[in-house]
Amino acid sequence: MDFWGTVRVLRRRWYIAVPAVLLTGILALYVYITVPTRYESSGVLVLTSPAAGGRYSANTKPEDVVKVNPLLQFDGSLTTTAQILTQVLGDPKTAEELAGKGSTATYTANTGPVGGPLLFVSSEADSAESAEGLVGKVLEKTVNELAAQQKALNAPEQTFITAQILVKPTTASAKIGGKVRYVGAATVVLLLLTIASTFAADSIMLKAKRRKDKESGATPSEKDTTPAPLPPVRPHPQGPPLPPPQPHGNGNGGQPLRPAPQGMPNAHQKTVIIPAPKPPDPAWPTKDD
Repeated sequence: MDFWGTVRVLRRRWYIAVPAVLLTGILALYVYITVPTRYESSGVLVLTSPAAGGRYSANTKPEDVVKVNPLLQFDGSLTTTAQILTQVLGDPKTAEELAGKGSTATYTANTGPVGGPLLFVSSEADSAESAEGLVGKVLEKTVNELAAQQKALNAPEQTFITAQILVKPTTASAKIGGKVRYVGAATVVLLLLTIASTFAADSIMLKAKRRKDKESGATPSEKDTTPAPLPPVRPHPQGPPLPPPQPHGNGNGGQPLRPAPQGMPNAHQKTVIIPAPKPPDPAWPTKDD
């Protein structure tokens, strides 16, 4: 059925379609209210090398150690360390430890599009306090895990890589995109059900009406099936129509002969010989005069 056919059915069964549409709006509003609002917060860590570099000797005096700016020593080792930390934070056991067992709060930790020594942490929770608190826990866990990994490798403490918090947990903001998607999906499904139920009710009612009309002895389409009377045939004002011209040629280039006017013979009629009239008496003198 085309679009206008659907519109006609909905208009004919408006007492079914209108309550269904109102019910759809109420259910969509209920879905929007019941789906919890998610809040998002984020934070950023940066890994830096020690000022004395990655080597340490106990025989070297502290004043003789060459010190450099840690911000000038971003190399591939810091990127590798950041990737190791993301793997540790992505462990399900670590996530359950930080978020809590059975909690709906989640977090992600990655090195971002740059892939350098930066570690980006973001979280989602049902409340703003939970989202901000989870980001703080992940940042603290990252600093402690970095120190624990270096101690486990027996690295000199003077060469430890340090993690500094560049961005503290941001103020959590509400995310309504998920709720809008849920409401949109529910609205589409309910509208489809509304149209389907309207068509089903229309079909049932039409069948019941036809059955009732059949039992009463008159079909609903009886008037439509009665043929319309033909218009009366008017007689030709000049009598019966002339017969059609014969298709054979007549020396006129094969063109059909035109009917001759009434009272005038044509080539197909019999030739009539009319005697010539006698001349009158001459006006000049003759022999008898």
